[in-house]
Amino acid sequence: MRNKAVRIGFQFIAAFFGVLLLGSLPGLFTGMRLDPGGYMKRLQSTIEQIIHFQQLTFRSGNESYQLFPSILDYLTYSIVILFSALLLAFFVAFLFTYLTYRSPKFIQKWFKRVAFMTESFPDVFVLALVQIGVIWFYKKTDFLLMDVAAFERIYTMPILILSILPALLLYRIMLHVLEEEVEKPYVELARTKGVDSTKIFLVHVFRNTILSIYFHSRSIVWFALSNLFIMEYVFNLNGLIRFMYEHPTPEIFTVSALLLFIPIFIFLTIYQLVAEQAAKEEALL
Repeated sequence: MRNKAVRIGFQFIAAFFGVLLLGSLPGLFTGMRLDPGGYMKRLQSTIEQIIHFQQLTFRSGNESYQLFPSILDYLTYSIVILFSALLLAFFVAFLFTYLTYRSPKFIQKWFKRVAFMTESFPDVFVLALVQIGVIWFYKKTDFLLMDVAAFERIYTMPILILSILPALLLYRIMLHVLEEEVEKPYVELARTKGVDSTKIFLVHVFRNTILSIYFHSRSIVWFALSNLFIMEYVFNLNGLIRFMYEHPTPEIFTVSALLLFIPIFIFLTIYQLVAEQAAKEEALL
């Protein structure tokens, strides 16, 4: 347990300093010339400003405002959308995996084909398709599902839209694990003993699915994060990533990236611990 805590602490510190180094990159260049000295000065200045974060400001129009606590409002909005979309994507992928597991072979093939085709859609295409669909639905019914042009806080539609592509990715991963697990001897043995298919799926297949998703968890989160940036820009959502885009200073980028990194790191760490525990319990069965 102590070794695990040390490992997690080292990962956090390394990633934290990685964000600091990344945020100071603009100081590495003076025109087209490399300037290591300028980079070190920028890094030192960024660290000093983060230490005195209460004094950081940002401009909106002709006015200057304190960065804290205003930025926390933007952060909360983006984090709620991101994590809600990921949880919804996991639930939807799990549900469709279970339906695939209980379906006849020919229906399973159709599930897999549809998943493969839809996963290949570009992110921007999906977002544009949803935007066009909202406008078309409004013209036909005079009912606006979501405002696609206003700069306001909305939750339901962004969460639903952001969950689409991660759900397809998670579904593909779960299907791959499912195909491997159903061919293993213990599944056939459990079936011959009359163990219910749902119990086999939940007790064994699901646990192995959690572990497999853990190995892809970072890429899935960053994939969702990149889609969140596109969505905040396309739908004018007043979130942290759009705030970073509209205030492209090294200090604001670094602070925003650090604030975004901390909850994501905690989320991934908790998932890692849960996945490792699930794998350990599966090995004991």
